[in-house]
Amino acid sequence: MFAVSSPRPFDFDAEYGARYDRFIRRVVPGYEQLYPAILSLLAPRVAEGEAQVLVVGTGSGSEILTFAGARPGWRLTGVDPSAQMIAITGERLRERGQHAQVKLHQGYVDELPPEPAFDAATLDLVLHFLPDDAGPGGKGELLRQIARRLKPGAPLVLVDAHGAPGSAAFSAQMEGWMRYCAAAGLSAEQVADYRGQVDASIHFVPEARLLELLAEAGFEAPVPFYRFFVFGGWTAVRG
Repeated sequence: MFAVSSPRPFDFDAEYGARYDRFIRRVVPGYEQLYPAILSLLAPRVAEGEAQVLVVGTGSGSEILTFAGARPGWRLTGVDPSAQMIAITGERLRERGQHAQVKLHQGYVDELPPEPAFDAATLDLVLHFLPDDAGPGGKGELLRQIARRLKPGAPLVLVDAHGAPGSAAFSAQMEGWMRYCAAAGLSAEQVADYRGQVDASIHFVPEARLLELLAEAGFEAPVPFYRFFVFGGWTAVRG
């Protein structure tokens, strides 16, 4: 249906990052409800007092803003390698007077101190950008670094794009997703360009592999809570 344009990766420090907050709401089904849903999952498991919550991949700040507004007692740490994403998040927090309860770190999880341990963590729409390999920069290593900074029994919420490229099911889900993007108002050219960026940037693995990676990193009892096309969400517990 859509001719895929020349692949080029997503650049969160360039034009894509600048329009990310508006664009992501059009291409990720259920995005507007996603962070309130995650908050609903975390709220009964994380004390309303000064709990420490780690948000891996701040993006443009929507997740942190949702948490900060609903749980003013939480102490939030946001991590993102993109200088532009950190700057946008910081500005939005200052505009709402919520910056005092949030620490922002431009960089990576392994640069954070191991103590104090966090009471919960989220990893939303991030892991699919990393390759499935055992070394630094891989999916498994990021999950292990998060696990090392969580208290035993602390919850992790993971939302990720996944699937088995080459399978009929994956092809059908991708086609459905791109049709959804067109229905959301993207032109045929924009859809083709976006599909090219997805092909150049996203490292898909099947759901079974995602659950295996969680287990290898020390997470237990994964439970699904979200599903749209290639996107899925799970809660798990640090063992």
